Amino acid sequence: MRLVRSLYSPPKDSRKGDNGRLLIIGGSRDYHGAPIFSILAARRFVDLVYFYPAEKDPYLIGAVKRIPEAIVVYDLKSPAMRGKIDCILFGIGISNAKIAVPDLPGVKLVIDGDGLKRVRGKIPPGAILTPHENEFRMLFRIEGNARNVKMMAAKHRCIILKKGPIDIISDGKRTVTNRIHNQGMTKGGTGDVLAGLVAALACKNDAFTAAWAGAVITGNAGNMLKSKYGYNFCASELADMLTESFVALKKK
Repeated sequence: MRLVRSLYSPPKDSRKGDNGRLLIIGGSRDYHGAPIFSILAARRFVDLVYFYPAEKDPYLIGAVKRIPEAIVVYDLKSPAMRGKIDCILFGIGISNAKIAVPDLPGVKLVIDGDGLKRVRGKIPPGAILTPHENEFRMLFRIEGNARNVKMMAAKHRCIILKKGPIDIISDGKRTVTNRIHNQGMTKGGTGDVLAGLVAALACKNDAFTAAWAGAVITGNAGNMLKSKYGYNFCASELADMLTESFVALKKK
């Protein structure tokens, strides 16, 4: 598939960190699983995955620390973090945590889940938003059809991946759709998997390509699971299937 084949590929002389450094900001006392699904999705597609807890909940931090690829950080302003991040995924599972949308110049931003509530009326230019229909209506007060998705992406100078039976992806100039998925992907956590993959791809690809390819790869992973288990699969299995989906699509 040309879209997937066009994605960034690590050069032979690259070193650790050259091929993607992702920071995930999320989780709360209410929701521990959301950032874990995003980390599981991202960890095979970037060199380094950092995690900053939206709330300093010991159960959340302990759960994330069980993922060996995740690096937990506690201070976003520390010198150790400067210059290390290519993209930030913000908002998954933050619930009512008192945390602001990060503003780091030169760093791409993906906003999902509860994070979308924090940008209503002030969307950061260049950000990737991943709303479902209800979240799109909450943000823009209109329905999420193709025309409106394109119009809002152009107005706010952002990229929108509007999830639904037909995904709509637009940067305000280009608009594409994705029908590759199935109704087994309505289960909790699958959106966190998608957001994690999109953010990982955005580390080394342009934002529009990352959003489009993320939707296709994730949907194809869901279809591969459906062929094995019917609709009886879960979000963690979807995250684990992303690499197989990527390889299969790259061969098409």
